[in-house]
Amino acid sequence: MEISRRADYAMRVILDLAMLPPGMRTRARDIARRQAIPYAFLQKIIRDLCAAGFVTATRGRRGGVMLARPPESITLLEVLEAMEGPIRLNRCSREPSACPRYTFCAIHPIWAQAQAYLQTLLGSTTFAEVARRGRQIQAAIARNGAAAPAAVAAAPPE
Repeated sequence: MEISRRADYAMRVILDLAMLPPGMRTRARDIARRQAIPYAFLQKIIRDLCAAGFVTATRGRRGGVMLARPPESITLLEVLEAMEGPIRLNRCSREPSACPRYTFCAIHPIWAQAQAYLQTLLGSTTFAEVARRGRQIQAAIARNGAAAPAAVAAAPPE
């Protein structure tokens, strides 16, 4: 299982915006540069994020992109599902009645538990939390150089 580049980039866009001061706009080109996202692809992702209600984008000299909601109210699950649709680890999770082995399958409960865990983790993790971790990583890099992020990234969330 692998999330698409589109979903990964959408997560990076929301995180980038969550790390800015509240209410601050930024140019899409700056997001593209900071997050290493091709600009043309980023424009499509921003359009999708606007349609989903996560960001607002304004054209013009004083325009830019900003979060439409506080980062404390946006979960990773919401953004992932907006980009990919509901999380389903396999066909049986999506349509149990379509699986002829559903009633006696010893593996199905494991898939169901893994799916529930993933949904719970992503649904309880906000972009405010991830932005805090991002700031910790940036601070560690500033203090110690490029070797710092692995240690900070491995630390449990606060």
